[in-house]
Amino acid sequence: MSVPKEEATMPPPSSQMPPPSSQSHFAKYQGFVPDDDASFDDEFARLASSQNWIPGSQAYVQERTIAMREEITLHYFRPSQNPDGTVVPLTRAEILEGFRELCREIHIPAGDSIGRCKRSLKGTLVNIVDLIDARRTSKPVKVWDDFGEFRDYTLQKEHMIHVEEAKKPPGFLAALLQRIHSPRRGGSRGGRAGRDGSRRGVSAGRITKRRFR
Repeated sequence: MSVPKEEATMPPPSSQMPPPSSQSHFAKYQGFVPDDDASFDDEFARLASSQNWIPGSQAYVQERTIAMREEITLHYFRPSQNPDGTVVPLTRAEILEGFRELCREIHIPAGDSIGRCKRSLKGTLVNIVDLIDARRTSKPVKVWDDFGEFRDYTLQKEHMIHVEEAKKPPGFLAALLQRIHSPRRGGSRGGRAGRDGSRRGVSAGRITKRRFR
């Protein structure tokens, strides 16, 4: 069946179009030239080196979490701007569409409400960085089937997330975090290691420290 010429030349939906480089989190640093085609990990490693953030340090973990939060927002919940450059707050319908886009990216049913989308996402084991790279590099998102393997990967030091930063508004990154218990050691209950190496337990049904990326 032939496709009308005007349909064949239509641009992709705005949600699938790459955002302007000027809106990228990595473009906010003076003297740093962002590479929009680089993976998140490669781009952040380069940024961290330019800013002297030591891998594994509190500053590194916090800045990496901020970058993840900003990239998720940029690629899935990108707000429009007024002519004067001020940001137009997202409507509830636009937020729903952002969560539906996340669901579509990992090929799970996109719910008809924000809550249903969040529940579907919570029930699927994926790394947040993969969701970012799906838009940065067009790399397919890996869906984990084995929870133990996913947990072991998640608990690696280089995959730590600063939970307080992740929970800051607009909250899109926090909605993607999974609750994961560390394997038992010495008979102690599962929990997460704090930045000082001490054990941290579960608070109000949430792990208080490391989360998956």
